[in-house]
Amino acid sequence: MKVERQIEQIIDAQLPAIFDGAETVESILVRYPQIAGELRPRLEAAFWLRQAAQGADPRPGFVISSRKYLESHIESMQPRGLWQRLFRRYTPQRWVFNIASPVLVALLLVALLNSLVLSARLSIPGDTLYSSKLLIEDIQLALTFDQVDKTELYIQISRERTTEFVELVLEGDYEYLPTAANRLESEIIASLHSLNDFPINGLGEEQAMAANLRDTLSNEIFMLNVLKGTTPPSAYPGIELAIQVAQSGLMALR
Repeated sequence: MKVERQIEQIIDAQLPAIFDGAETVESILVRYPQIAGELRPRLEAAFWLRQAAQGADPRPGFVISSRKYLESHIESMQPRGLWQRLFRRYTPQRWVFNIASPVLVALLLVALLNSLVLSARLSIPGDTLYSSKLLIEDIQLALTFDQVDKTELYIQISRERTTEFVELVLEGDYEYLPTAANRLESEIIASLHSLNDFPINGLGEEQAMAANLRDTLSNEIFMLNVLKGTTPPSAYPGIELAIQVAQSGLMALR
C-alpha cells in the first residue's frame, strides 16, 4: 500500500509537468529506479488518459476506470522477468509437451538408426551402405571379449561373406566377385586365428567351434559348386577363387 500511495503521489505531482513538456516519462523514472517497473505503465496510462480527456466530456468516473484498465493493459505488455517467463512457460500442458517432445525425437532417432543399421546389414559390395556394414561388424568384434563368442562371430561373418558372394552372382555383378572372395578369405583366416587363441583349458570349446567352422566351410563349398553349375562362364573365375579359399580353410582345420 505504501508503494501504491507513493506512485499515486508521483503521478499527481509530475503529470502536469509531463503534459506541459517540462518533464518526460523517462526523466521521472530515473528519479525512482526502485519502483520504475510499477511506475512506468501507470504514468504512461495517466498521461494518455489526460490527453484523451481533453477532447471529450467524459462521464463521472470515466477517467479513473479507464485509467485502471489501461494500466492493466500496459502492464501486460511489459517484458516479463525471467521467473515470470519460466512459470508461464511451464504450465501442465507445456510440461507434458516439453517432456514428450524429446522422447518422441529420441524414438524417431532410434527408429531411423535401426532402419539404417538394417539397411546396412542387407547391403552387398557395391552398395552405398556396405562400408557401414563392415564398420558395424568391426565394432561388434571390438566389443566382444569372450573367446567363444568372438570365434562364433567370426564364423558368422564368414557366412555373411558367402551370402554376399551368392547375391553378387545372382545379380550379375561379376566384377565384384574377386574382391568378395578376398574378403571371404580374410574372415576364414580370422576365424582360424581366433581358434588358435583359445586357452589350454578351453579345449572342449575350441573343438566345438572348430566343428562349427568345418561345417560352415563344407556347406559353403557345396553351395558354391552348385552355383557354378547355374551361372554363365564369365562368373567361373570368381566362383572358383571362392571355392579355393573355402577349401584352403577346410584343409587348415585338418
